[in-house]
Amino acid sequence: MKVLTTFSEGIEYCMASHYFSIVHLHKDMGVLSMHSHLCHEFYFSLNGGCTFMIDDKNYRIEPGSLFMVNQYEKHQLLQMDTSIPQERFAIFIDPSYLESISTPRTDLTYCFTHRPKKFSHRIDLNHGQQRRFMYYFNKLAAEEGFGQDVEERSAFAEFMVFITKLAAEAFLGRESQEQRQYFSSKVTDIITYIHHNIDSQLSIGDIAAHFYLSTSYLCRLFKKSTGTTINSYIISRRIELAQKLLSAGYSVNEVYSMCGFNDYSNFFKAFTKKVGISPKKYSQNSLR
Repeated sequence: MKVLTTFSEGIEYCMASHYFSIVHLHKDMGVLSMHSHLCHEFYFSLNGGCTFMIDDKNYRIEPGSLFMVNQYEKHQLLQMDTSIPQERFAIFIDPSYLESISTPRTDLTYCFTHRPKKFSHRIDLNHGQQRRFMYYFNKLAAEEGFGQDVEERSAFAEFMVFITKLAAEAFLGRESQEQRQYFSSKVTDIITYIHHNIDSQLSIGDIAAHFYLSTSYLCRLFKKSTGTTINSYIISRRIELAQKLLSAGYSVNEVYSMCGFNDYSNFFKAFTKKVGISPKKYSQNSLR
């Protein structure tokens, strides 16, 4: 895969190809304005010396910082210390492609959909993890040749498994290894089930019955593992789906039922609270 040299090239290629793109930057990028784009992003810095603003959070970028930004999160990169040489890497990913290579047991969208209350967009990679990140990046950047497209897709899938495991461990905090394995497996299955049924009238009772759990235990397990309630998570996923459909040109009246809301009033209140503007206004802005 060709290694691109600007953020704009990476975003444009990702969106046009409905695939992914890789970017390696050396030069000073100055100040980038607050923005979002219709693809997920990994941002990795070898040097630090910058500040990353993502929605309402500010992060100091240290050497080895890896950031995970989804397609809806507004973000801005500020270079604070111009004396520090800047070498950084970005990977832009089409959300639909990432969904297509996920499985019911392995949700590779986890890094970009899992947003508990105390969530951090940053993972600080140790030296071994940094080397492994660079190993995958260089493998993706391999020259074209026979079978390279297959190797490229395989290397990307391996890379996503590697990062998803790191993210799951970081999100689950300091639970014991046994608890982490249980929570990660069970809650990942629950989240995958929600994703696959988000367009239906999904209830906590339905989910609990599917996994042979009591509703109270399901709620405790989900909150303990993710830091957010299962209702809040379902609503967030519904709103994300609504944003995607509105951006694709569906009408507001079509969208609310396609996202599992039982009436327009509930949809309007939830969407406006989450996004900050009404569904109609969001649709008009997206289609300009």
